[in-house]
Parts: sequence; structure tokens; C-alpha cells
Amino acid sequence: MADRQTIWFDHSAIDAAFDYLQNRSDAAFKRLISMPGCGLAYRHHLWSSPGSKATIEEFWKKSLEHVEWDERHATTVRGLVEHLESGRQSRWLNEVLRYLPDSHAFDMTVHLVFGYDNIVFGEDVALNLNHASFHADSREAVYYLIHELAHAGYFRYHKMPDLSEIRTLGDLSDAVKLLTYLEGMGVISPLRLRTKEGGLGDDDYKVLLDEAERARRVRDYFKELERLETDPCRETREEDFEVFERMSGRAARLWYITGCHMAQTIEAKQGLRALKALVKEGHKRFFETYRKNRLNDVT
Repeated sequence: MADRQTIWFDHSAIDAAFDYLQNRSDAAFKRLISMPGCGLAYRHHLWSSPGSKATIEEFWKKSLEHVEWDERHATTVRGLVEHLESGRQSRWLNEVLRYLPDSHAFDMTVHLVFGYDNIVFGEDVALNLNHASFHADSREAVYYLIHELAHAGYFRYHKMPDLSEIRTLGDLSDAVKLLTYLEGMGVISPLRLRTKEGGLGDDDYKVLLDEAERARRVRDYFKELERLETDPCRETREEDFEVFERMSGRAARLWYITGCHMAQTIEAKQGLRALKALVKEGHKRFFETYRKNRLNDVT
């Protein structure tokens, strides 16, 4: 399958960010925000924060306002760029393809950026090479790349939802389910490689290996979801959207842990092929399949 894949790496936003951080000139900033990776990150920000009125200039000024130039730090980032572009795709590409349809073919760009987040928008990806875990262990950049490629793979077959159109608790619960599916598949996709390489230090994987803590997080997740599902026609209130923070926040990571738990349950009970088929069938079928197969599961 690997020979059918087209994955480009674009590090132009890294070069432009370093130029800007060294002199903070208007010209350097204009060049920075013209880079494709910076545009992709900004569009993702608008998608994920529907109420935002920030211009691309305001967005990137804020993203970089507390970042100081550090030559040693920059050297580490340049090493990460080389590590990702080294051509050793066979090490990681088959891991993400393992959970995608057999006919899947990537045709996309991985934008290497500095100062935003690790994200997918449409079928393209941005990796934040200022991410602390990448500097502690360069393997994490590859593991996070696999995670984001899992999302990009899903969006080959489905449109990204418009979060600004959420009007009811039913809409909100559907968005939570989609994001649970995405993050769960993002977590499971690099698991085999992480296990092989001893790269299980990330907090999500520590929880997944702790059966009691995993069960507690899964129960907490479904309590949150059931609260949304009990009154699907009620119009949303501002406080309802706090569920996103409870689901994704560092303290709980509920949809990361639960989504991976659900994927592992489906794979264990129906096999890898059934889990792969759900990429095209969608997140609703993922939940239906899990609920049919959980039996004596923790939920």
C-alpha cells in the first residue's frame, strides 16, 4: 500500500517563523502569515472556535507573542524537520494504513509549523514542532503524525462538520461522538509502534494500561454523553459547550481514552477488518457497533 501514497512535507512556515522570531519585523511577519501552513492553522482555529473574530494577523501575533528566540531550541526543531523528512516512511506509514480501508491513498501535505497545535483540516495536517513532548523525545513527532494522519484518512470519506451549526443537545452529542471516534482512532493507530519501541510514556497510554483508571474514565465519559442524549431537542446554552473541555482537557482526556477503548473493544470482538470498515461507514456506526459488542464491558 505504501507505494500508492503521496505525502508531502512543507517546512516553509518553520523557516519563516524563525526569521520573524529573530527580528520581529513587519516584513518577516507578513512573510510568515503567507505560508500555507500558517493559513491552514488559522482556518482550523476559525473552525474549532466558531465565535472567533480574530484576523490571521491577530491570531499569529497572539500565538507567538510569548515565544522567544533560542538557537538551541531552533537546532532541535531543525533536527525534527530532518527526522520527519528523512524518507523512513515505511516505519510509520503502514501503522496508520493498518486502520484505514485497504484501497486508501493519501494525497496530502503535512505542514510543519511553529506555535499552534497538532491538527487536521480537511485532508491536510499541521504539526507544531514547538510541542514540548517532541523535544523530550523525537519519536513523539512521528507518533503524533500517525495520530493526525488517522484523522486525515477519515476525512477522505466524510466532510468536516460545521461546528457553528450546533443548535441542540442532539447536535452537540453528535459532534462529541465524531470527535470521540477521531481521537480514539488517533490514539490506537500508533499504539503498535509505540509498544514495539517502548514509547508508551504519553499520559493517554499510561491510563489505557491501567485497567481501573481506564474503566473510571470510560464511565465518566458515558455519563457526560448520556446527559446530552437525554434531551436531544433542547436548544444549547453557552454552558453546554463546556463539555468539550471536560472531554478533551488534560486532567481527564475522556474522548481520547474512551475512543481508543471503544476501538480496541470492536477490534477484539469483531476483528480488524470490521474496525477498518467503520472508517467509511462513519462515527455513528462506530458507536452502534461498540454498543452492540460491549456486553460485560466497563460501561
